[in-house]
Amino acid sequence: MQIGNIAVLGLCTALVTPGITLVTPAFGQSQRMAIPSYYYPGQLWQKAASGAPTVGMEVINPNSGPGTSADPAYQTQVKVAQASGLAVLCYVNSGYGKRDPNQVAQDLWHAFSWYGVNGIFFDQVPTDAADVNTYVQWRVYIKSLNSKAIVVLDASGQPDEGYMQAGNIICNFAGDYNSYQTGYTPIPWASSYPANRFWHIIFNVPTDTQMRDVVAESKQRHAGWVYVTPVGLPNPFGALPADTYWLEEIKTLKAP
Repeated sequence: MQIGNIAVLGLCTALVTPGITLVTPAFGQSQRMAIPSYYYPGQLWQKAASGAPTVGMEVINPNSGPGTSADPAYQTQVKVAQASGLAVLCYVNSGYGKRDPNQVAQDLWHAFSWYGVNGIFFDQVPTDAADVNTYVQWRVYIKSLNSKAIVVLDASGQPDEGYMQAGNIICNFAGDYNSYQTGYTPIPWASSYPANRFWHIIFNVPTDTQMRDVVAESKQRHAGWVYVTPVGLPNPFGALPADTYWLEEIKTLKAP
């Protein structure tokens, strides 16, 4: 397959991955949680699965991507999560569209062949129109590996509308509580698409009350997927909220 100006060879055999269809209730009724689950297999994954079906999607990140060799713990954990009804994606760094295409292709191949994931979470996605075609081509390549794959693009900002051709879901905000209050810019064209095509990730939200307010804001801002956590930098995705906060967030997302 030709990706840009570089031929990606020998990796286009279709792979079999469990098919999970992401179903989001009609906007205005409830939202669902998608988690950047950058913690090792174990109890935190069990806790996340306990929130299904409100929790609908998680992202594995074994080693800044699938890594250099398969990790048996992640292989097992992915299967367990999928059996709970969760879609599991694998983190892949796209380098703002500038990363070596063969390295990206290798990560994509390993994500599906080693871990049997349901899709890809592309990090470091640009927002300008110049790189749209690169990501459209990556989506074509991903679909050649798994025709049912979910593609998430983490632009962490307001991307050109062309990226809707390249991803099923756009993460158009990932940042802390203060930034969400003061630095969020709406996308003028977003309302033309279903809310379940947008995901907001907000960390360092200290209290239950603030969390409820942020969830309400995310709904007003047309995000069908959301993740709110009190955990902050340097690694806001290395743990889940404490039990009380966690259960309240699940309850809040379920509410009309």
